[in-house]
Amino acid sequence: MKKQAGITMTIMLYLMAAIAIAYVIRIGGNYPTGVDTMCHVYKGDVLYHAIRQGNWYPLYDRFWYNGVQMMRYWAPLPVYFLAFCQAIAGGVDLEGYLVFVSLVFYLGALVWLYIGIRKNRLVLGAFMGGLWFFMPNNLYALFVEGNLPRSLSMVLLPLFIYFVSEYLFENDWRSLIMAVPVFVGIALCHVGYAGMIALAMLLFLLVYRILYHRTGKCIPVIVSIILPFMIIGIWLYASLKGGITSTDSSQVMKGFFQDAVISLNPLRRLTRGNTDFYFGFAAFAVAVFGAFCSKRRSMTGFWAALLIFACTTTSMYAVLSKLPGSQYLWMLRFISIALVMILYSFMMWTSLKRGFVILCCVLLVLDCIPSYGLIWHGIGERTAKENMQLSADASLITKARSITKQRVALMDGSRLGAMAPYLLTDYDEEQTQGTYGAGWQSAATAVNIVELNEAVERGFYPYLFDRALELGNDTVLIKISELKNGSKDIPDVTNAAKEQEFTLVQYNNSFLLYHREISTVFGTVCKYDGLAIGNAAASLTYSYPDITRGDSANLDDYTFAELSGYKVIYLSGFSYSDKTKAEKLVKRLSNAGVKIIISGDGIPQDAHTKERDFLGVSCQDIYFENGYPILYTAQGELDTLLFDKENAQWKTVYFNGLDQADGYLYDSGMRVDFAGTVYNDNIVFIGLNLSYHYFLTKDENVGAYMDRLMGDQLNSLPDRTIVPLKITYRSDEIRIESPRDNVNTSLAYHDIFHSKQKLLSEHALTVVRHGVTVIRLKYPYVMQGMILSLAGIIGYLFFILWLRRKHHDLVTKEKRPQEVKG
Repeated sequence: MKKQAGITMTIMLYLMAAIAIAYVIRIGGNYPTGVDTMCHVYKGDVLYHAIRQGNWYPLYDRFWYNGVQMMRYWAPLPVYFLAFCQAIAGGVDLEGYLVFVSLVFYLGALVWLYIGIRKNRLVLGAFMGGLWFFMPNNLYALFVEGNLPRSLSMVLLPLFIYFVSEYLFENDWRSLIMAVPVFVGIALCHVGYAGMIALAMLLFLLVYRILYHRTGKCIPVIVSIILPFMIIGIWLYASLKGGITSTDSSQVMKGFFQDAVISLNPLRRLTRGNTDFYFGFAAFAVAVFGAFCSKRRSMTGFWAALLIFACTTTSMYAVLSKLPGSQYLWMLRFISIALVMILYSFMMWTSLKRGFVILCCVLLVLDCIPSYGLIWHGIGERTAKENMQLSADASLITKARSITKQRVALMDGSRLGAMAPYLLTDYDEEQTQGTYGAGWQSAATAVNIVELNEAVERGFYPYLFDRALELGNDTVLIKISELKNGSKDIPDVTNAAKEQEFTLVQYNNSFLLYHREISTVFGTVCKYDGLAIGNAAASLTYSYPDITRGDSANLDDYTFAELSGYKVIYLSGFSYSDKTKAEKLVKRLSNAGVKIIISGDGIPQDAHTKERDFLGVSCQDIYFENGYPILYTAQGELDTLLFDKENAQWKTVYFNGLDQADGYLYDSGMRVDFAGTVYNDNIVFIGLNLSYHYFLTKDENVGAYMDRLMGDQLNSLPDRTIVPLKITYRSDEIRIESPRDNVNTSLAYHDIFHSKQKLLSEHALTVVRHGVTVIRLKYPYVMQGMILSLAGIIGYLFFILWLRRKHHDLVTKEKRPQEVKG
């Protein structure tokens, strides 16, 4: 009775604490905080309104990224949970966020309380429940990163560790059965984080194997981790076809390691604020104490946590980066997993004297105090809504929304995080479509967005406004600090805007707002004079907007009829299946008057000779440092700028086999050719990676040389024509009426688009023919996903029978000696 009263009292205290947390955040007015918070709040709001209209799984959202599959590439459970929280809050998304934060604390606390009850450590379990939410790394994930899905998954994480540990240490096979649905919930919160937990558990099992010399129990645990991924196959299969899995995350991975001193310094938060991941000095001390002094049963978690900590340090990056799949080893994200192992192992350490238990608990609490500023911001003078309005006004978003007819390109370098696209598309019940959003991994137009960002940062402003128009933007909003030379570039930006009929509508010290008056929804028809083919070819298009990026890097994917319509073709990083056929195509095009520019640095390696050659011209490696030597051309010496600082070591190529050399240099007294022609004057080879040097430095002399090599073939801008469209959206259908053929609608092209009319894709955008085009939206890869989920469910049932049989055999084996003895 006394125990039950204590449990009830603890639950009530948790409830009051959850309400207090929401109240403290609300009175501060400075919420929601977190880089990605509003991305998730926005999705919850969209789902909430979709459900109210009877659509429980919206396939498509037209307001971000020129149309995006909002539910496909990010796990759906947090979106439904946020929609649920918003419903509790009366349909107000910001109030729903406060409910979300409160429930993350409350549910997480109840999980630890449940574990404490089950382990007969009620007081310690109650303490852990109150502490877990406030662990510095957990607060950092929720209030700095704004990773709401990971915060929700951390509610379930202790429960999963508990069930697995019960199986490993207590031989409770039913616990491992319960671990599977718990891990399904984690994977449906954040599949990437579930993968990290899976890797951490392999490390945990390795330590277990070393300490206990057992292998039989490891296999069932691994199966219990694999099965959940199969069970959610109906969603996971489609999610893995594209999105984040198709992008290179190696550079992102590098940023998720840091010095051990930073991870363990408790005072750094007082001097620098909560700007870094923090493992926790107290948690680390408890782990070291437990690793050397605890019993074997609790030692496993302590050692596994310490190994995870070691892997978060910068010295381990060089090692881990060599592993297959290393681009997903964002090790600082593993910290909370290690913390669960530490706290749970601490709870299992039943032999520890009460005085030491109290001392460790006090240290853990004290270590949380410097992070209090993430929750408490004082009593604010304005409400959250008023603060948002001020941000919208200061960033000119309010004005942009009022003048935009179709779409806004909001280019702030993500300085405002997910708040900027939220203010544009969902704030104050007003919605304006945007080319940007938050969570770019789900964008079909990710490459287009990167190109716009490059154009702003490197000063290619004519390209910027032309491609912004292609993406359907009649408004372009630019943060001045994102320009290559800051405010000095404002005249150049404004002049480039005028070439595309954009005018500077409004500006302040931080932002420039440009708008082109177009009275209707529109698409474009464009005639380019040049085509860039290859993975390394796109860099030339920034300097020459009249050159378009080819959608394929393989020459075999293009026909003579298609390519002969261009005046200039630039090849760099291209490929082919049949070298002879590719060479014949290039010669035929040159005979037809098409100028072919071939970058030597982008010539593929011959499959047979392993040499890099094309049309009888071979490439030879050469190295420079800081800058080129004196270059000689048919027009005299070519004086060039130094290399870009980040590319001071320059590995490139020169040529052997040119029919007529146009450029050369002397290397150790020997003349080598870096530019010239072969076959006829229309096939031009250029080496030394000059085109990329021009992209990086905008070297005017190199630009003039490139102009001469290409001839007077290109215009400053492509011939782009505005075409009025009528577009109607329904939950499962998009209807487009076009007065012309081959109109780029500016809608992102998705594989869920199905139409009886012919659909084309150009630059990841949807192209339609004359007349009415009806696009049906259909859930992708249904059959494959259902097969995977069905296999997972059947596998789970067999898994239960297998564990039950193993347990029965073990019990029978233990009884036999007793029967013999009797």
